Parts: sequence; C-alpha cells; structure tokens
Amino acid sequence: MLLHWFKSFFIDELRVFIHPQRIVLLRLTRTLKYGFKQQLIHELVIDLPSEERTADELMQLMVEALKSALVKPEWLGAMPVIIVSNHFTFYSVIPWNSSLTGEQERQAYLKHYFNLSFGEASKSWDFRMSEPGYGKATLSSAISSSLLIALHQVFEQANTKIVAVYPHLMLAVNQTLNQIKMDKQHSAQTENFWLVAIQNGRLCLALMENNGWQLIKNVAIETDITEQLTALIQRQTVVYSVEYIALVLLYWPESQSAQSLKLESYEVVKVSPHQFDLQNHPLSISLPAWALI
Repeated sequence: MLLHWFKSFFIDELRVFIHPQRIVLLRLTRTLKYGFKQQLIHELVIDLPSEERTADELMQLMVEALKSALVKPEWLGAMPVIIVSNHFTFYSVIPWNSSLTGEQERQAYLKHYFNLSFGEASKSWDFRMSEPGYGKATLSSAISSSLLIALHQVFEQANTKIVAVYPHLMLAVNQTLNQIKMDKQHSAQTENFWLVAIQNGRLCLALMENNGWQLIKNVAIETDITEQLTALIQRQTVVYSVEYIALVLLYWPESQSAQSLKLESYEVVKVSPHQFDLQNHPLSISLPAWALI
C-alpha cells in the first residue's frame, strides 16, 4: 500500500472542474525543483454555449466537450480528479448516529435524510458523507447517478479511470477551515460561524455551531445577493433557534468582478480564494488537504 501511494505521488494529476457554463482542465505535476508541490503545466478552459437547455441536454454537451478534449496529448497519462459545481450538487447535514456499522447502513441512513429534504428525486442520486467527529453532525452531498456514470464512461473511453469526484463546496470548506486556524483575531468566534460560499450562480449557506455543522442551504443567487443572504440568515436563525450573532465567513472567488456584500449586524470576513478558483492565475498551484464528502 505504501509503495502504491509512493508511485501515485509522482503521477501527474488531471484536475477537471465541471461547471454549467464551462469545463476547466488542469494538469498538475510534482518536481524536486519546487519541493514536490503540485505545479500547473497545462490548462484548458472550454466555454459552453449559454442558451437554456434541459439537464440531459447540458450533460450531453459536457460529455461531448470532454471527449474532444481528452484526445489531446497533454492530458494523457494523468490521474483524473473531478470537481463538480454546486449547480449539480445537493447537500444535507446528517445527524450523528453511533449505531451505523457499515457502508450499507450508512447509505440507507443518507437516503432517508435526503428523501426527507428532497423527496422522490433523491432516489436517482449518489450519496457521500464526510467522516464525522464523535457525537457531531456532518456534511453530506449527492450528485445525479446519471451524471457520474456519464463522466466515468467518458474517461474510460479515453483509457483512463477517475480517481475521485468532489463537490466544489469542499474547496470553500477546506480553505475556510485552514484560514480559521491561522486567524488569531477571530479565533474566539470560530466555534460558531456562518459559511457563505458563492460560485457560478449558486449561494451555499452553512452554519457551524459548537464545532459541528447544523444546517446547509444551496440556492440560486438572486439579483440582490446582500438582501437575499440577509433574509436567508434571519430565516434560518429563527428556524434553528440561533441565539447569537455569528461571524460570517465569505468564500466568493468571483467577487472581484461582482457586487460587494455588506450585512447589517454581522461582521463579514472574506476567505482568501483557493488558488484553483483563480483559473487563469499564472502562479504555481499547491493543493491543501481535501475533505471528501
């Protein structure tokens, strides 16, 4: 097992971002020159047509775009890792359950909670859950099984195999938790905070309370994001009986070209974007640890 990990450490990685508006491919390599940190050596941005289409039509368009891209020599021999936009992902907070003894029981537990939140549509989804802390609720995600199958088939046809599939929210979660560890100014407030992640027309709002996740909402953004977010936080504060005004941690990679966000009665702290979300950034890229859900 150690030898397998050691060999895979030196294999290039093909990191693919799946967004409804575009697909981004990045080839990353490790060299002694840069201390074996991953470096970006190839990048391709595929912009998709912007007209409205059904979910099946969009999936077919993405599949065809990937097929065309993967035949190019710069992607050959790299291990594919897929990051799926929040547009294609559904989230839920799963309560702690000490009686779960295996993957089959865990999947049944996840299906139950997603069915409560999303109804019959969730029967066709693939579920994943991050490893919970003892006695803590945890974040979980679901992606359409048909989308996952289509992605796996595309890469199999290109004579390679997907190593992992992650929801985009994990970039925000990891980056936020890493920043919290280094933020001495707000260290006393970080057991309780709102996480706001805005990306590709979606707004994710999550509440961390006493170092455990309490809720998560994933909605389409409206014209006035400040007004929308204020109403959303106020509504969830009532629903979940939040008795304090928590810090708001904002992860918004696109905010340099978007509207500003100021919330009355809340202190907003901007989280530095993960380098992968600066798609055309010329500097070398280093990966943080992933929190898989």
